[in-house]
Amino acid sequence: YHSLEDRIVKEFLRYKALDCVCPPDFPQCVCDKVQEVEILTRRVVRPSIQEVAANPRSRSARLRAAEKIVQYQGIV
Repeated sequence: YHSLEDRIVKEFLRYKALDCVCPPDFPQCVCDKVQEVEILTRRVVRPSIQEVAANPRSRSARLRAAEKIVQYQGIV
């Protein structure tokens, strides 16, 4: 991603990884938001020196990874 695209992806993944978005001064959660993804990489992964030598266009690449969490609904 470009730097602006990376920021959008970073913020999107961070929001989806939250389980509550209520203001901190609320005594109890009222938003009913559930965590949708688990972030797999704490920091962005950059290409190695060998990768950049083999593929110069990869020098600006940034990798972020997340795993989708499946929420199962019970049968009523």
